[in-house]
Amino acid sequence: MRLPLTSPTDQVSDPTSLDNRETSVSMPSESGVSASPASGGATVPTRREIRLAGGSLNLRRVAFIGLAYFALAPVIYLNMGFIESDAGGPVMPLVFLLITVAIIPTAISFAVMNGRRPSAGSAFTWLWESTRPGVGLWLGWMMATAYVVVAALYPLAFAVFFNAFLQFFGIQTSSWTGDAGGLLAIAVAAYMARSNIRLGARMIGILMLFEAAFVAVVAIVIVARGGYLGHFSATPFNPAAAKAGFSGLGLALVFAFMSIAGVDSIAPVAEESQTPSRMIPLATILITVIAGLFWTLTSYGFAIAVPAHVVQSYVNAGQVTPVYPIAQKYVGALAILVPITGFTAAIASFGASIYAASRLLYAVAREGFGPARLARVDQKTKGPWTAELATILISTVALLFFSWWQNGPSNAYGYLGEVFVFFVLVCYLAANVANIVYHLRYKRAEFRWLVNGIVPVLGIVIDGYILYQGFFVAELGLPFKTGSSIVWFSMAWAVVGIGWAIRWARKRDLRSVSLTRLDADAA
Repeated sequence: MRLPLTSPTDQVSDPTSLDNRETSVSMPSESGVSASPASGGATVPTRREIRLAGGSLNLRRVAFIGLAYFALAPVIYLNMGFIESDAGGPVMPLVFLLITVAIIPTAISFAVMNGRRPSAGSAFTWLWESTRPGVGLWLGWMMATAYVVVAALYPLAFAVFFNAFLQFFGIQTSSWTGDAGGLLAIAVAAYMARSNIRLGARMIGILMLFEAAFVAVVAIVIVARGGYLGHFSATPFNPAAAKAGFSGLGLALVFAFMSIAGVDSIAPVAEESQTPSRMIPLATILITVIAGLFWTLTSYGFAIAVPAHVVQSYVNAGQVTPVYPIAQKYVGALAILVPITGFTAAIASFGASIYAASRLLYAVAREGFGPARLARVDQKTKGPWTAELATILISTVALLFFSWWQNGPSNAYGYLGEVFVFFVLVCYLAANVANIVYHLRYKRAEFRWLVNGIVPVLGIVIDGYILYQGFFVAELGLPFKTGSSIVWFSMAWAVVGIGWAIRWARKRDLRSVSLTRLDADAA
């Protein structure tokens, strides 16, 4: 459905008009909006240049993007060893069940605000309009960083599996062979991004379904054979199975929580979806529940496959993932599909991450707070190709630099993963705050104590605890190169973002800026 365009003078500046009563996109004038020299001379491209392809994504395609962002197979492959080692027992299913419940409050806040204000700017837009523009602008900086960092993770993940694949055939590997694999992943993902988002989502879906199907099949085979016990067992759901006690289980929960940090992944593609105010909230809850159930059910098979001490021995032996020797034990030569599905999963997740990062960069730039090129939409694909290309180039630099600095792609993957945790949890805290403040300030009559009060407060408590324990406490005690530098870099970058927001606040009157609007479709 085509969305009618209105000029800024037709916009209602009252934030209470952000409910979903009509379909409209408010854009700059046809000639573009240029601020006066006193306001910093910021230029926003013309409406033709910045309009995304509305209505491109149905529910299935949106779900493909969201589930690929969650990285279904890599979460099992790369986290099994850490979770069982921290907990001291085969409690992966319990851990995944608990983290799914823990993320639901934040998922609800994203669903609520996506229904109120679907926008490629996501929480950047919500904080701008709910609190103060300067706060929202700073959050835009933090979110752009989070999405670019998570995009940079997946070429490194591909590199890890690429080396494992070469080792299967007896080929000697190094950081350089891994980097070569990462560059291959970048080339494939760039091709996907250069296609229109409808086709890209379909390709992502095919790759994601392939990885998920293989993991599910291996888990079913293990369960059918009864695992190493030879029978079903409720042990993986018993907290007492965590021999490391409550503290060990807590560490496993904190680590696993990072796996499900994807409830925000589809918010940036809201403007390209059909019926965004209905579809995006539904899809947000749907992908969260599907991902959580997938990990809970499939991890049961791997939890009973071998004793926990055997998993620990696989980790100590330097196995890329304990799933590989487990798969060899239960499905024989088909275990080669572990690194192959690692390839497909990394490419699918990379493609989904490019969409999230580029749309956020685009949303900030189209308001005049970034290079105008980032706000331009390719007239063939109707996507922000320049912003997508910027994300791909940054990911390329990150692959080469962090692989060199951290002595290999595996260490680099873990390093950037911890950096991502800080920035994404700030985003999650902000979404919960927006849910509360927006309804108290502008929709008091529609404020509901459960959905707009208790739920976001619970989300703030959970996200805040994870941020404290999983980031500050866990990393500050580690050596500078591999741990504490993550904290200092992230905090320094956040401070730079504050300076960036203050600079723009001095150059432009942020209160006079009317953000690009996409309200719900009138159907």
